Amino acid sequence: MQVDTLRFGPVEVDEKKIILFPEGIPGLEQYQKYALLKFEDSYPIDWLQSIDDPGICLPVINTFAVLPDYIFDIDDADVKALDLSSPDDLNVLSVVVIPEDIQGMTVNLAAPVIINTNTGNAKQVVLTGTEYNVRAPVFQQICSLIAREEGTDDASSV
Repeated sequence: MQVDTLRFGPVEVDEKKIILFPEGIPGLEQYQKYALLKFEDSYPIDWLQSIDDPGICLPVINTFAVLPDYIFDIDDADVKALDLSSPDDLNVLSVVVIPEDIQGMTVNLAAPVIINTNTGNAKQVVLTGTEYNVRAPVFQQICSLIAREEGTDDASSV
């Protein structure tokens, strides 16, 4: 199916890969269907694009790619709502804030987006009892990730 986006123009999306947020995303509750868009030019940032509104597109990142030791618990109600049976069924993303000066880029570690990769159901889960920050600096980690992927040791060359 073709999805119109404000940022990327028309994009082809496999209907089987539509992500459903039954409760919406906090602050965007009326929008429940999204697609995860990946573009080589923006790696490792992906884009959570609303199917229903071309102007809603959230930059996200695989949390474990930039913070391999990220550990959290989600409550039983969220596990049940997402129909999770194994950690292997999870795709854990964090919303990224990209300011004009990209060196000030931050990531929301306190409210990860959890996607059941088998069902496509998703939820942004607000973690409780954690020290994770809603605006954790992430620029250096992204530079290091890109440098590792490119096989260079110098993250400053990115």
